[in-house]
Amino acid sequence: MIEFMDYIVHAFGASTDWNPDNSYSSLTATSDALLSFNTPSTLALHVSSLSSRNFASSYTLSTLGQIDGSLSYLYTTVPLGHIPSQTPSIPLRHLVRGYRDIRLPTYSKGKSKASTGTGEKSRKPTLLHATLALPPPSVLTALYARRINPETLLSLSLYSKSVTGPSLNSRTPPASCLAHIQHDTGQYSIEGLASTDSALLGVRGLWNFGISPPEDSHSPSSSSPRIEPRDGFIEFPSGLPLPSNIDSQSAYQNRLASKPSLVSAGAEFYYSPFSHVIGLSTGLRFTTLAPNITASPMPPQTSSQPTPNPATNKPLAGTSSALLSTASHSLLTPSNIPHSSFPYTMTLTLTPLTGSISSSYSVRPTPNLALSSRFDFNFYSWESRYVVGGELWRPRRKTTTDPEDPIAWARLKTADFFTPAERALKEQRLQREEENVLKFRVDDSGVVRALWTSRVKSLLVSAGVSVSPVVKNGLGVVLASGNGASDLDAGPIKRWSGTVGVSIAYST
Repeated sequence: MIEFMDYIVHAFGASTDWNPDNSYSSLTATSDALLSFNTPSTLALHVSSLSSRNFASSYTLSTLGQIDGSLSYLYTTVPLGHIPSQTPSIPLRHLVRGYRDIRLPTYSKGKSKASTGTGEKSRKPTLLHATLALPPPSVLTALYARRINPETLLSLSLYSKSVTGPSLNSRTPPASCLAHIQHDTGQYSIEGLASTDSALLGVRGLWNFGISPPEDSHSPSSSSPRIEPRDGFIEFPSGLPLPSNIDSQSAYQNRLASKPSLVSAGAEFYYSPFSHVIGLSTGLRFTTLAPNITASPMPPQTSSQPTPNPATNKPLAGTSSALLSTASHSLLTPSNIPHSSFPYTMTLTLTPLTGSISSSYSVRPTPNLALSSRFDFNFYSWESRYVVGGELWRPRRKTTTDPEDPIAWARLKTADFFTPAERALKEQRLQREEENVLKFRVDDSGVVRALWTSRVKSLLVSAGVSVSPVVKNGLGVVLASGNGASDLDAGPIKRWSGTVGVSIAYST
């Protein structure tokens, strides 16, 4: 479960129409969320509040031998009063990182400046966030983010740790600053990084195949005949009138909406002139776009209502009604997808300098179940590792009306007192209150982790357990997990050790 401040930062990006999936750093976000989650090891309490539309605060108190905590404050120029901030109203899927449906990148040209607030007269979206961890030695982390324009995001991160006594002579600087700028055009994304720690410089890039910009509708084409408008309509050579607003931009949006999958490739490179550290990696991702390949459900039919016949209600082929119907429904039922399928994501990353290669496969066969696996291999040492895991959502139990219920007649009478919209809101609230998720993972070394997150009354509770095998010999010397017999003792003793923790969160 992510913290409340991370939820607000994500809401800031969503309010300014920023796509976090179109980045090389998010290439393996799906498998990382399913396999690389952390479990709490202490008893922690989080109290957060969105006190105004532009200001939020959070306080954390945890204990493990000693009591520690943190203070967090956030300010943004973008009003966030529309997002759910109370614990019972926040959807649990917004707080638990699981299988991610990749958002389809769109061409940024023509994007409304009002959506991001980057017009000439409007104020550019800005976010300020700081967290102070106590007790001493205290750690201060700060974030400054600003949308320079609809395609560019600038962020500055600060890390500072208070030092006392002999640690002043340490070579590690007590503070560092990281500058990050990202330019996203939809078809590609370029990032630049610079850190004061060892003067580290880096660059990242991601390219999406099949997301080419639309053709300019005003550019003349020699191969197509000239079309003149007549009475607000465009008359084609065949005499078929169509509205004049169907241009290349609309055709481009329809083509993207009917896209069943997305292929992305990227790479990163960083270098430090002080420590002469060089890093290089490249990756490839293939993912299906679940919202576009999932068939839209049909409305329920009752016995008193006749089943509509698609053949009788379908417009005649070749008429303007047929073309208009196709253009308006292309976002829901793409014509080039013959059948529905379950969403899945495959990634492949390679680090040539270290000789490591990693492949992952994540799939969501049902809306409430997601599975993932990852296999790592090194060409130089011939070592390999694998890890499998997943998440299981348990939605609200469907209640059926008992005919022997003495107040069943009253429930039927009061059901008509509410509008369909009010009944839908009540159903969504009940689903949010009763949903919970269980995440689990196990690797080849025997480390098992499990995390359960649910809503209890007005609180969000996360309970986690982590168990790992520890091999000891007869003298009590700890050996590496999974090693063979010890030279000091004939037979090693395999024991298990683990941690258990609970995290409780409340926000208003």
